[in-house]
Amino acid sequence: MLKTYNPAGIAGPFGHYDHGVEAVDVSRLLHVSGQVGTDPDGTVPEDVAAQIERVWLNIEAVLAEAGMTTANIVRTITYMLDADCVPLLAAARRQHLGADHKAASTTIVVAGLVKPEWKVEIDAVAVA
Repeated sequence: MLKTYNPAGIAGPFGHYDHGVEAVDVSRLLHVSGQVGTDPDGTVPEDVAAQIERVWLNIEAVLAEAGMTTANIVRTITYMLDADCVPLLAAARRQHLGADHKAASTTIVVAGLVKPEWKVEIDAVAVA
């Protein structure tokens, strides 16, 4: 279902992603809105690692509602406040996607998100 591309003529991926991901013979396309580190009760952990984990749990909940898993993700875009958190993001991405599944990825450092307590936001595209 997914074909990946990492051309020899460009630098290899800098992390756990592929340069291109093609969805072949799919019939469903799911866009997951940007998820933030807000717990189901509306609280936001202060710790960025806890927020990153909650973001992935929220993404997984949306996917499950659609009958999908993280294996269906073909692309993510991450917005973060602090570039020093990239190792935390990378570890969580590898944990939730699995070592063998990589998706196209963009990570952007921003000055702020909608609510000041949010430290990271990730949106995703999934196919089935």
